[in-house]
Amino acid sequence: MRKIIFAMAILFGLVHADIKHEIRAGSESGYRPFAYVDKNGVPTGFDNDALRLVVRYIDARATVKIQPMPWNAIFSSLDSGKVDVIASQIAKTEEREKKYIFSNEPYFYGLSALIVNKNSDANTLQDLKGKKIGVTVGSNHARNLEQFLKEHPDLNISIAYYKNTPPLFADLARGGVAAIINDPIAANDLIKSQNIDIRVTDFYFEKVPIYFIFTNEFLADKFNTALHKAIKDGKIDELIESYFGKEYLEAIKR
Repeated sequence: MRKIIFAMAILFGLVHADIKHEIRAGSESGYRPFAYVDKNGVPTGFDNDALRLVVRYIDARATVKIQPMPWNAIFSSLDSGKVDVIASQIAKTEEREKKYIFSNEPYFYGLSALIVNKNSDANTLQDLKGKKIGVTVGSNHARNLEQFLKEHPDLNISIAYYKNTPPLFADLARGGVAAIINDPIAANDLIKSQNIDIRVTDFYFEKVPIYFIFTNEFLADKFNTALHKAIKDGKIDELIESYFGKEYLEAIKR
């Protein structure tokens, strides 16, 4: 009982009185433009800015300390208590919902697109029969491809799993896989910033709601209230439009 009271006292101090406790957040370290570390070593990107925005709605004095990490360390950091919340393009799965608390509302909608080498003629998954397609393990994109291939076993497509995002794109560019499934925004960012030889096709899966996730109900409740206010005030939409443009914002609202 004492432990419960002590834990509640700590969490109460998170959003009341003098805000001395930082909210510790985890996000991916190399997934532009969503979550990455800039040239000055500062965690930046859409997910990180969404975190900062929502935390300001919790309390003007609250701060968030963002800990960048590889994708394969994201969930274990929350499991071990190293971070309090994760914002890294996380979608719901049955397994995750049994283990984590998701925000009541999504703060974004992601897309999964078929991305190929610039010299490839493929434009759909049907064009890649018998080929190998890469995904990051445990990602929304992996889940979309796995479900599609269950429904289309005749394509005989194999899946190559990558622990982190940068090697996934690098392997596609050098021909290690025939294609990858990933976010078209991330792919186009790489094409522009690094002149990488890949191409985003017009093949898309359905849009996927993206959430903050937690293990603590008290903090989740505070985030839910703050996120709802930020959405109602139009601040989340403003952030989406500033990063991805008005057309993308309109597309994910359809």
